Amino acid sequence: MGERSARLRGGVELGVAMVIQRLRHTAPRRIAYSILGVALAVGLFVLVAGIGIGLATGDAAVGSNADYRIVPESESSATLPVSVGGPQLGGVHEVGARLGERDDVRYASPVAVTLAELTHGNTTEHVLVFGVVAHPGLRAGGLSSEPLTPGDPHYANGTYGGPKTNEMVVSTGTADLLGTTVGERVLLESPSGAGRETARMTVTNVSVASTPAFDSVPVALVHLSELQTATGDTGRDTADQLVVAAESPAVRDDLETLYDRTEVVARSSASGVGTDGDLALAVGGAGFVVSLVVGSLFVATTTGLEIRRDRRLWATLSALGFSASSRAIVVLVRTGLVALAGGLTGIGLGRIAIAVANAGVDRYVDETTVAVFSPEVALAGLVVSAGVVVITGPYVLWLTSRETAKAGLSA
Repeated sequence: MGERSARLRGGVELGVAMVIQRLRHTAPRRIAYSILGVALAVGLFVLVAGIGIGLATGDAAVGSNADYRIVPESESSATLPVSVGGPQLGGVHEVGARLGERDDVRYASPVAVTLAELTHGNTTEHVLVFGVVAHPGLRAGGLSSEPLTPGDPHYANGTYGGPKTNEMVVSTGTADLLGTTVGERVLLESPSGAGRETARMTVTNVSVASTPAFDSVPVALVHLSELQTATGDTGRDTADQLVVAAESPAVRDDLETLYDRTEVVARSSASGVGTDGDLALAVGGAGFVVSLVVGSLFVATTTGLEIRRDRRLWATLSALGFSASSRAIVVLVRTGLVALAGGLTGIGLGRIAIAVANAGVDRYVDETTVAVFSPEVALAGLVVSAGVVVITGPYVLWLTSRETAKAGLSA
């Protein structure tokens, strides 16, 4: 047992020493090329897997890094983000404020949707009015809430005694129907419901709805508390859904515990882009196979050339009493170190590639993430490098034995 351990330790030490010697003196380029080959393969896998996770978790949804909607479970996640007259969430201002205090949440806003009557002059039209807690990055009904005063001043910690802004953002379709423009007054009134009030709103912005589904639908955007006051819904503080933009998909687990009988839907799920982990698994699996093949071919080629050049070294080791198993340990240690170095380098390259991809897309679509780097992806990258050793190991062992025999015959 002691002899076997000593032989194993000696083989490992010799393998490490040979890699260091070649890297520092005799063959630095060949070792570097081998490491680079594995690194490129692992880096490719990390990037592809990151994109798969980004798509499947909704991180590639346009408009936020990780955008989620909390909706009553009876609502279909495949429908438009509009619910009028259906189940609602309660105490939404408090829940949204609590979420907004988290470091990993960029903003959280309740969204209420009401079919209201808007009147300008002698024209009255029914319009979908969205009530939100305003944030520059938030869109509802395809309209940006940036023109609204940030937050929801009239709510005033549940007293509904704060100042009313009377601000309203309308779509171009709504402006055309009412014949109104920026700076003009519009009357807002809920067509039904006890305790309703007529609110005199000022149009602060007219814009084209960014969501195709709302191109032909007249919509408007106001502060949530002011919409609740107009509809007589200040007592329950309800909304149809809660939108959360987060820095990490890990937030989703906590969102699922906020309300009973609700569903957390990634924005991409609502738009038909991947509804579960199957997409990530498919994309990541394809990247894993391709990276494994590319890395194995590269290592097999470079290591094979190196073994052929060192055939006399293997014959010398054999003559010195190194058994076939000891020489196999040396070869596997050399290949394993190269693959490990390539795997670690590849993880770094993949992370850089993910950052570059996200930055490139963000130049054209604000606050959009197409790929996600996670510890699980990094661990899978190391599995790729280990797989390279497993696949190429039998080949390099066979080649070492063959070249050793050739060198012995030529000697």
